[in-house]
Amino acid sequence: MTNDNGFQRQGSVSWIPSENLLALVLLLVDLFGVFAIFNLSHWLVTEDPSVDLLLIWKLVLISCCTFLMYYLLDLYTFDSTLSQLGMLERSLIGMLLVGATMAIFVYIMGPAFIGGFVGRGVLAMSLGILWMWSLAWRYLINAWLQSHRSQLQWLVMISASNLDLFISHFRSIYKQDNLLFLIRESSGQRELDLDPNSRIVGDWDALDATVERYDVAGVIVVSRSSLPADLVDRLLKIRFRGTRIYDINDFYEKFLSRLPVFNLDQNWIAMSHGFDLIHNPMGLRLKRYLDVSIALMLTLLLLPLLMLTAVLVLVTSGTPVLFNQIRTGENDVPFRVYKFRTMVQDAESDGAQYASKKDPRITPLGKLMRKFRLDELPQLWNVLVGDMSFIGPRPERPEFISTLQQRIPYYDLRHTVKPGLTGWAQVMYGYGDSTDDAEEKLQYDLFYIKNYSLALDLSIIVRSIKVILFGTGR
Repeated sequence: MTNDNGFQRQGSVSWIPSENLLALVLLLVDLFGVFAIFNLSHWLVTEDPSVDLLLIWKLVLISCCTFLMYYLLDLYTFDSTLSQLGMLERSLIGMLLVGATMAIFVYIMGPAFIGGFVGRGVLAMSLGILWMWSLAWRYLINAWLQSHRSQLQWLVMISASNLDLFISHFRSIYKQDNLLFLIRESSGQRELDLDPNSRIVGDWDALDATVERYDVAGVIVVSRSSLPADLVDRLLKIRFRGTRIYDINDFYEKFLSRLPVFNLDQNWIAMSHGFDLIHNPMGLRLKRYLDVSIALMLTLLLLPLLMLTAVLVLVTSGTPVLFNQIRTGENDVPFRVYKFRTMVQDAESDGAQYASKKDPRITPLGKLMRKFRLDELPQLWNVLVGDMSFIGPRPERPEFISTLQQRIPYYDLRHTVKPGLTGWAQVMYGYGDSTDDAEEKLQYDLFYIKNYSLALDLSIIVRSIKVILFGTGR
């Protein structure tokens, strides 16, 4: 049963499976896929339908390896800190890791390990089919979940000043969910411009009545520190009656893969989990080894492209071929970053300024290089010498930082780690040429710093490759 505006009353929302049940279904899909696909391949090659015990224990090993890799990449849940990375990228990374692990077993144990699969080609083909099988089922289940999301609604306790910003961020991911708002300030509610799936239902005093009247997926609270004690008691009772309660910072992190700069405070930053990259020597050392390895490999592989790009810049716009600027690095230490020149000479004769979308200073070749990120390739040198990491927040110019720090809370936190050649903000938000863009990107940078993992870095690399191949850069 719904009201005239389509909002769901209590008892009207269709059943949606729990996260544990979804994880079990996905696990059974993967297990069935492993045994069915490899046995089918075995039968097609050997024409022997009998049970091969040698094959079975190897399939158990592959099943365990698949589960481990997929679990680490959060492929058994649709709501996680990695959920916005895309199932295609994560499942591809997972299956490549499974293939690499199997290759190690082949290398260590020799061809005897392949015996039950009848050839390495069958192993590779079966893993490819298994990837498509598991990915197809995840897309189907996710499509079914999304079709039911139109029946989901969230109750948000927020202040009127942050209402528009929250709606904008929420709608960038979830287009159909209903939003019910309890506004702290009761005045001026009718002046707010809301979308058709959003509605103000009262002030904070109406919490209990609203939860009893509507089916809500959860209650999102603007800030724990701003709640009066009696409201905390009411939220506690609501939670133990079965309704989920989310601090808005945790909600942003879990569902939107960013941190809400407008709502962060020192207490939350000081005591929340994460930020391990800052104080994890082993993780930092591993990240550095990977940076050097990737930078060396890419430099060798892309050397012809680097030379060709340099010649094209020289022929089309003369010298200098390389452009360098002072940028702010880790712990506010300045360093010189290198790029292929994409603008006319003396482009900043009038002072430092952001490059706009249709900047007349950009040369025709420069537009092409920016589109495919070719201008960034010389920064592999910055990665090799340790000024930058391969993944991290993009380094900003000192001329802009003082203004950004004054206008954007906690902007200096992005300087607690090394800047990167690419990053979470780049693949999620893209290029920015204003202070508002810088604030939006900071939310993704802080998410990366807080939730750093090897899986997250691998996913950013895959997304960056997609940006380069399809020319979606700027």
